[in-house]
Amino acid sequence: MKILVYGSMNIDNVYKLDYFVTPGESLISDNLQKFCGGKGLNQAVACSY
Repeated sequence: MKILVYGSMNIDNVYKLDYFVTPGESLISDNLQKFCGGKGLNQAVACSY
């Protein structure tokens, strides 16, 4: 069986900070996590099972 999934795929970059920054403030984060998502990717993964 062949299935064509037409939709979006994205990668979310999530940076963890110790506190919320104030306007004009810059911080450096050493904690980066990447998550995959998007409706097209989620549907394709669901179809693969």
